[in-house]
Amino acid sequence: MVEEMAGKAQMHHGMFELWELLTEDQKKEVMLMKMDMKIQWMEIKIDKMEKMIELKKKSIENTKKVKEMIKK
Repeated sequence: MVEEMAGKAQMHHGMFELWELLTEDQKKEVMLMKMDMKIQWMEIKIDKMEKMIELKKKSIENTKKVKEMIKK
C-alpha cells in the first residue's frame, strides 16, 4: 500500500515536471484533450443510464401485465 502511494506520488511529480516543460499552446491542447475525454466519458455514462431506464420501463410494463393477469 505504501509503495503504491509512493509510486503515484512520483508519477504525479513527474507529470508536474512534464507540464512545466510545455508551451502555453501545448498546455491548452492537453486541457482540450482532457475535456474531450471527460465529455466522452459522460456521454457513455448517459447512454448506460438511458439503457437502464428503458429496461426499468419494460420491467414496469411487464409487472403491470402480470398484475392484470392475476386480477382475472
